[in-house]
Amino acid sequence: MNAINRRRAPALVSAALLSIALLVAGDPVAAVPKSAPERSTRDDLAGKRWVASGDRAYAIGAQDGTFPPMGWHIRGEMGGVWAHPIKLLDGYWFAINGRYPTAGEYTTGIGYARQEFAARTGIQMTQTAFSPDGSPVVLVGVELSNTKENGRAFSLRMDARSDILSAYPWGWTVPSAAEFNRDDEGRYDRSTGTLEFNEPGRSWHALVRTSERPKNGRVHDNVWGPVAPDERADYMEHGRGKGGRLKWTIKLEGNATETLWLAVAGSHTSKAEAESALDSALAAPETLLDEKIAHRQELLARTNVELPDDGLEAAFDWGKLNLQALRRTVTDAEIRDVDEGRNYPAPVATVPELTGIGAGYPDYPWYFGTDGAYTAHPLVVSGQWDTAIEHLRSIKDVSRILNGDTGKVVHEVMTDGSVYWGNTEHAGNTNETSQFATAVHLVWRWTGDDPFRDEMYDFIVDGLRYVMSNDCVVTCDKDQDNWAEGNGMVERTGMGSEKLDVTAYQWQALRALQDMALSKGDLTTGAWAGSEADAIENAFEDAWWMNDEGLFADSRCNAGDEGEEGTNVCAAPDQKLQQYHWINATPMEVVLDQQGLDPATGDLELASRPHAQTALDNLESDRFTGECGLFHTGIGGGPTEAGELSCWTLPSSVMAVAEANHGRVGDDQAQFYMHTISDQLDLEMPGALPEIAPSPEYDPFVDFRDRAMFMQAWSSYGVQWPVINHFLGVRPDAPDEHLYVVPQVPDEWPGLSVTDLAVGPGTVAAEASRDGNQHVTKVSATEGEWSLTIGHTVREDAVIESVTLDGAPVAYDEVVTSRGREVQVKTTTESDRTLVVTAE
Repeated sequence: MNAINRRRAPALVSAALLSIALLVAGDPVAAVPKSAPERSTRDDLAGKRWVASGDRAYAIGAQDGTFPPMGWHIRGEMGGVWAHPIKLLDGYWFAINGRYPTAGEYTTGIGYARQEFAARTGIQMTQTAFSPDGSPVVLVGVELSNTKENGRAFSLRMDARSDILSAYPWGWTVPSAAEFNRDDEGRYDRSTGTLEFNEPGRSWHALVRTSERPKNGRVHDNVWGPVAPDERADYMEHGRGKGGRLKWTIKLEGNATETLWLAVAGSHTSKAEAESALDSALAAPETLLDEKIAHRQELLARTNVELPDDGLEAAFDWGKLNLQALRRTVTDAEIRDVDEGRNYPAPVATVPELTGIGAGYPDYPWYFGTDGAYTAHPLVVSGQWDTAIEHLRSIKDVSRILNGDTGKVVHEVMTDGSVYWGNTEHAGNTNETSQFATAVHLVWRWTGDDPFRDEMYDFIVDGLRYVMSNDCVVTCDKDQDNWAEGNGMVERTGMGSEKLDVTAYQWQALRALQDMALSKGDLTTGAWAGSEADAIENAFEDAWWMNDEGLFADSRCNAGDEGEEGTNVCAAPDQKLQQYHWINATPMEVVLDQQGLDPATGDLELASRPHAQTALDNLESDRFTGECGLFHTGIGGGPTEAGELSCWTLPSSVMAVAEANHGRVGDDQAQFYMHTISDQLDLEMPGALPEIAPSPEYDPFVDFRDRAMFMQAWSSYGVQWPVINHFLGVRPDAPDEHLYVVPQVPDEWPGLSVTDLAVGPGTVAAEASRDGNQHVTKVSATEGEWSLTIGHTVREDAVIESVTLDGAPVAYDEVVTSRGREVQVKTTTESDRTLVVTAE
């Protein structure tokens, strides 16, 4: 980004006079932009976190304006200001007349965060933080208001505490973060009014500057802002930062407001990059914020839903913003296999750029194979295709570098390029190689992007052949019994080698590959994938169903699995083990789309419908489900029968999708699990869906260094996907220019709608309603003339009295799917369509 010259003071004017003159009322100072919607809170601000993020940088702190130690990967260091892959500052603090005010109100805006501070000696301060996308800088607009009639002069100072360190290594790795980190160096550049920090021996830089030149500044070890001496050790467990201070003397006329902009920029490659980001940001901060707000407004306008449930609609909309807030781009990522923290070898390659979806704030701002696969669903339906595609591309590229032609998908890629887990010798996660294929298939079917399919195709074929082979250390089907070994999503000890979710996701991936292969004319691969999926499907019920439990086993035992500690563990080969883990829901989650797959593709359901209904009934029981949602491990579960009664949003998402797949959309079924997610929208940060709901065994307000994520990407899976894919029943087959819209409106709802839903090269609007015995579906599309299956789901015992399309009687089909009984009509999108099904 080219630097833009900002205003310079005349050389003969003193810095002290300049600082006063430029902040006297009457000078043209633009107000800090803001826009609806916003979400605010005044409750327990000191105990809650916030983030203001761009794709290159972000700031995380407490909502009262402080920056306490938080996070556990590098204990106490995951907050502050970051420009990945490095941290820049522990925090920044403003003092008025020598005292540091605390915020009394916090607001999440669309692309920004605002804190309103208690007035000090008649001066009110408001801070608005944001990070412009595409630049490694955080900007803070500091509005200073004189609440009195008379003019006032006061001192203002800003303290910053540097803490330049890498996102990896962590606290327990070899080397540790403390061993890897070095003492920061710092200086004050009087010519530009800039605090400059760097880590010696590395091209890591953090720069702090404001829009108006300070009277003076300095760098000193003892500058700590409001952090008390007895609290400073908590910042120094891994940190080796320095303090910096800027000072101004300000005069404000009565009832006047002026704005000072703070910029914090950084780079892990050069000081020049940080300086360019700083200059560009301070040249026009208000414009940058206006542009950010406009982009977020455009994002909100995409996939614009109207729901009769205000809580779900709010979670749907703010979930879109969460996904954008978690988008991350890093440059010059050095790819190295750190082998679960045991080694730190030289990099094997440098990738110029990685872009994708970070998993969560503050401890998971980097890339995961599994998280990206689940999150692909809300990214696709919210129109954020670029992020989904770029994430999958980044995961593929790193996996190829690390795991070669095996096609195995890596698990966890840090922003510096270190791969913590996921080489071919690790025990997992087997499922993410499969889920990668399914995610690519999903994106392809919504976008119709054949070049993207082709770009990913060989990698997918390699990965699925690898998992189904016996040529691996752990993560494949070593005993060739159809059930691949290795860790799945639960990642707990005491399970059998073969996991239920690994099997379910592998079957789904094989069907996805079969469909893509047939679309390309690769009949050999299509036949192989189909035969492998058939083999899994044909053996699945006998091998996994436990009639006495009314559930599928959550793992199966192989020879050598015996001897684990516990009372509910493997005792013999081929034993079906039931430990009441949440993955019991996955066979019902992996139902494939009912329309659009190649006709040669096999069955679309893994679990038989009777067993699926029985299992879902049991998963709704008190053993598995609490007020918080689906437990990670149900009562009496696990190897020691202790259970794990915490409700992650992912298991509740999976359960919501599983329920909706099987027509169970009531307020005590899919909607219940959706609400356990949407109800947490303001749990900590207003407008952020967290990782874990308050649960019998999880308190979300423990020490900041021991908490889960306050914003988690995959939480939107359980809100956005059921609304679009099930309640509205929108399922595109963009490659073949076919659209399927067969809604299932919950009995409690009069209807719902969506506009500006991105599908293929255009957009779709769909509306579904029910009034008495009339079921109405409306569909319009903006691009071309596609074939259209339009319909509605009706009660199993309903008597169809009439079916009309655009006011005229029409021939229809009745199709029984896993969702229930569907009335379907074949037509085109040539014009707007209205289907009315009258059924008693």
